[in-house]
Amino acid sequence: MKNNQVHYYWLDLIRFLAAFLVLSSHFRGAFFVEYGLLPAEQQNAFISFFYLVTRLGHEAVLIFFVMSGFLVGGRVIERLKNGVFDLKSYGIDRSVRILLPLVSTLLFLILTNFIQGIDTDWIAWFGNLLSLQGIYCSSVIDPLWSLSYEVWFYILAGSLAMLLKKHTNGIAIPFVLLLICLLVFTKLNSVYLFIWVMGAVTYWVQPKICNKFLLCVALLAMIILIGTLQFTRVSRSLSLGEYSSFLPNRDALELLFSFTFCLFLQQVILIRPVNSLARFINSMGTKFAAFSYTLYLTHMLVLRLLEYYGAPKSTSVNWFSVGYYIGELILSMIVAYFIYWIFEKRTATVKSWLKNRQFSCRIPCLSKRDN
Repeated sequence: MKNNQVHYYWLDLIRFLAAFLVLSSHFRGAFFVEYGLLPAEQQNAFISFFYLVTRLGHEAVLIFFVMSGFLVGGRVIERLKNGVFDLKSYGIDRSVRILLPLVSTLLFLILTNFIQGIDTDWIAWFGNLLSLQGIYCSSVIDPLWSLSYEVWFYILAGSLAMLLKKHTNGIAIPFVLLLICLLVFTKLNSVYLFIWVMGAVTYWVQPKICNKFLLCVALLAMIILIGTLQFTRVSRSLSLGEYSSFLPNRDALELLFSFTFCLFLQQVILIRPVNSLARFINSMGTKFAAFSYTLYLTHMLVLRLLEYYGAPKSTSVNWFSVGYYIGELILSMIVAYFIYWIFEKRTATVKSWLKNRQFSCRIPCLSKRDN
């Protein structure tokens, strides 16, 4: 059996970079005009690349879904196979992992709404707390749309595990949960469920030796698919016109991109950082990834505050506007780290406390039975 505490090389770095891509995408969209409105002399290859890289937020979310399937779904399969899956432990792990950053973000939303004089939609607020965005209500913050998917992925995996394990309370509860999940995914986009399952399968069929040829092919395919995906989005600056009808639909391209990322992920986590620079980069990736979840959830609230206090929307790309942009990104990361330090950093402590409490509650019950 694999060690659940194993450290996968580069995985944390990828996780942070994905969160940073979402951050940089939203901030560039908010604080720079669209590419077509830039001065003609600035519409060059270098600035085009800057705009391309900072519009990959959605592709980064697809990467999140794959990694979630890899780390959560794959381990559920593994534990079921080895007969060590524990539903209560799984429920505590997933609930605490989701709720600490989510609650901190929703509390931060109340504060930012108060500062801006915005009335909080409490129905939507509680709906988002229960991960009903996209099902019953809208997302109160843009990034929360994906969190609803994550929660329902976890519930689906847990209900399937209960059925396969023949839960002690029978099949009624897991069957009802499974039915609810299937109904939920008639409202949510089931393509993302397939992507999550891809990640789970990727964990289950990990190779033992890195195939560098496959790594390079997967990386090249990812780059090509990222470029192709840009033509499926509404853009006045990037369009194939009548030729766009020859492209596969966006769902198919997202599935292909996710599949190639699965292949890439399988190989890259086998590359051991051997020199001091590689070890340093891998180590820094782990440190930054620690608060990447909070960063992903909270950055839009920082963006709204910056807009409220008059942060300018740059009409050109120059040293001043880029410096301003970098400063805004750093500010968002500082705020996210502060919120992480109060809430998300306590994840392991809260999990341990709940599990110990669960164990201590069992002992009196067992004693009564013995008597």
